[in-house]
Amino acid sequence: MKDLVIITGVAGMVGSNLLEKIIKKKSQIIIGIDNYKLGKKENIQRYLNSKNFFFFNIDLSKKIVSSKLTNLIKINKLKDIWLFAANSDISKGIKNPEIDLKHTFLTTYNTLQYFNKYLQQNSKIYFTSTSAIYGEIKSKITENSSPLNPISNYGSTKLASEALLSSYSHLNNCKIFIYRFPNVVGKNLTHGLLFDMKKKILGKKNFVQILGNGKQQKPYSHVNEIIDCMIYLSKKKYKKNFNVFNIGTSDNGIKVKDIVLIMLKKYQIKKKIKYQNSKIGWKGDVSRYRYSTNKINQIGFSFRMNSKKAILKAIDENF
Repeated sequence: MKDLVIITGVAGMVGSNLLEKIIKKKSQIIIGIDNYKLGKKENIQRYLNSKNFFFFNIDLSKKIVSSKLTNLIKINKLKDIWLFAANSDISKGIKNPEIDLKHTFLTTYNTLQYFNKYLQQNSKIYFTSTSAIYGEIKSKITENSSPLNPISNYGSTKLASEALLSSYSHLNNCKIFIYRFPNVVGKNLTHGLLFDMKKKILGKKNFVQILGNGKQQKPYSHVNEIIDCMIYLSKKKYKKNFNVFNIGTSDNGIKVKDIVLIMLKKYQIKKKIKYQNSKIGWKGDVSRYRYSTNKINQIGFSFRMNSKKAILKAIDENF
């Protein structure tokens, strides 16, 4: 009997990078689940024949039915569940609220319902949440900042998922870690500003259209440091079963217009940049926020890369 690790959303950026990080440990079995809605097969292609990795193409917005998955769980010891499956394209979720209901909230609900009976005494659950749950807060955001007034369906369903996990932790006496991300960049990007800008910069148009006025300023963290931080925090001992962390860099972030200029220089392309007369890129977009990372710093983890360095590294990795 081996330790069993579950990664939902395994073909996405964070999921595939976590898989790369932990698959070398041969003493455990890793089950990856994805429906390839946002994740890409090429992100996990090289691991599909690994002896300790089993992939299941399952839509977690629906009730899980898989005898093969059930049998694999029964003969091993469930250790960790990493809940990464979610719709992370915020603007799409605003246009169609059903997207976040199904692919952000129900993916969490259905996963908990399915794996509940297989939890061990020391099983841990890790959930990736977001700064979007806070809404528009002008001061530096701490884990205790309130009120929580998300302004997007994505933020709302992530917050609802956190509430579900809180009660689940209490009712099942289970250790749960909530990791609230800033903007995350790195290898295996599937969407987001860098992903979209690449298409626009390399496209046929002689200009680059920016959503908003380009002054939106947000913190960015590299996926490698995000994963290192999550693993580091998971190994510490906590009195409470339900633990919440803001993870990421604590700098003031970087402006959209500066990111675009960096990318144009990288590609050695000269194009006119067109901005909109709006402080936000779309309705539901939080144009500016800052994280306080005092909590993780006091535990012993600090991010080395600031937002600009994280962006530069991600550009080198993807483009």
